[in-house]
Amino acid sequence: MGNSDGNDKLSKNPVAKNLSAFPEIFVDHTSDFASIKIRPGIESKSYIKDGIVISEDKNGDVIEIQILNISAFNSQKSAS
Repeated sequence: MGNSDGNDKLSKNPVAKNLSAFPEIFVDHTSDFASIKIRPGIESKSYIKDGIVISEDKNGDVIEIQILNISAFNSQKSAS
């Protein structure tokens, strides 16, 4: 996710380097919870819709998605 220098080489962008470790996925079946950390950052704002929490940084970029009740989410997905 770096910028092209015109010679099809990516620039040395520290943000792009940090993104190579993402996404980070965590699933806890005991707690019926899953989290997908999309990019580094500090949560500034979050909102919930249909059992899914979206976390944004101060720039409004999504940094994490959490599914609060995996079993309910799976059953809703199957019903559609």
